[in-house]
Amino acid sequence: MTYASRIKEKKLKGGGKALFAAFPAHGEISITGSLAGGAHLAQGFLCEGIEHCTLSGDVLADMHAAMLLEGVKKRDKSAIQILLDSIGASLSFSADKDRLVFQCHVRAVYADKLLSLVSECLREATFPQEEVEHLKARMLAELSLEAQNPHAQASINLSRMLFAARHPNRHEDTAQSKIAVEKMTRKELQSYHAIAIDSRSFIISIAGDIEKDHTFALVEKHFSKLPRRESPMVPYAFAEPCASQKMIVPIPDKASIDYMLGLATGITHDHPDYPALVLGLQILGNRGFTGRLMRTVREEEGLTYGVYAYPGGFSSGADGYAAVSATFAPALFERGRAAVLREVKKLVEEGPGAIEVKRHRELYEARSRVLCANSADLSRAAHDITVEGKRPSYLDEFPRRILKLTKAQVHKALKKYLIMENLSESIAGPITEINS
Repeated sequence: MTYASRIKEKKLKGGGKALFAAFPAHGEISITGSLAGGAHLAQGFLCEGIEHCTLSGDVLADMHAAMLLEGVKKRDKSAIQILLDSIGASLSFSADKDRLVFQCHVRAVYADKLLSLVSECLREATFPQEEVEHLKARMLAELSLEAQNPHAQASINLSRMLFAARHPNRHEDTAQSKIAVEKMTRKELQSYHAIAIDSRSFIISIAGDIEKDHTFALVEKHFSKLPRRESPMVPYAFAEPCASQKMIVPIPDKASIDYMLGLATGITHDHPDYPALVLGLQILGNRGFTGRLMRTVREEEGLTYGVYAYPGGFSSGADGYAAVSATFAPALFERGRAAVLREVKKLVEEGPGAIEVKRHRELYEARSRVLCANSADLSRAAHDITVEGKRPSYLDEFPRRILKLTKAQVHKALKKYLIMENLSESIAGPITEINS
């Protein structure tokens, strides 16, 4: 049975969409839902009417999502948790770059109660002042840890080299995030919430042991009350190809150095070259020892703890990036960095082998068949595809496109996008300089 054949869709009266997939789950269901939001919408709120705004919405979006379980009109934080515990449910809210996301798990007999609570959180969050202050303290502590995390610093700075202000793939630096947290007020969170919940962008996906018509009826019952609002979304330009840059964040007394290498592709996941680029990056840096980088730089040469290549930032129609991430012992950094650059250049210039392409095509397709191995995975996959504006059939179609790729197509995509002169480097850890 294909994934698409399991998933049923329904347009909601409020303008959103519900998805349902029957799945044997011992009487339980998994739920993934979202609305347009995240850092992109928060940035639009902060920058509305400001022509050259450089404010970032990361902190506002994260704080807003975190506060949704801190109190609603009829229940305080404790009452919400008591309700969740009484029905054995889990519920969390989070913000990504362009969506406010919620994820839940519960026995099907309690779906009505859980969906009612989710609706309350979206419509009636109260943002208690005391909880705002507690959240600010927690976030400041987390940011202090982030400042000492080599991987986090390397990743943040790579995004800032590749993407300009207002681009959804650009992240706020840790120091500015701390300032934003300190300045955040309850009033600002309430004002943002007043424009952030729009029923027209609402998507909910439910998979598990529950009947389809009953599921859709519950969704209409609880989410038809969501408001329809005009939400400010900041326009942004696609990243332009740029020459290589380097950035180092010295973090003393760490046991390892994190290294990231990447560039903006300037294309979205709808571009004809996207499948070939995805497969090419898998050949370069697949997790495990089937990727070239792990096989050579780690297994044969012993220069790294781990090294991977991957595409990122392609969700919701954004132009994404290609990246390599590696971790090195300080004494092995220069040799390891040189080995990574050597392997990237070799693959781009010589191309992959025919057998290599065949093996990775089959690996990609085999992995896709287990992506929805449980109700939570199926719920999330159906949700994510719908967010991208695609039909559920895409879950089956994209792996088939990968299976049809040729060696020549993959090599062409690698040469076109992995331009050595454009690869930027971001390094964080016990290091102050690198050889040119």
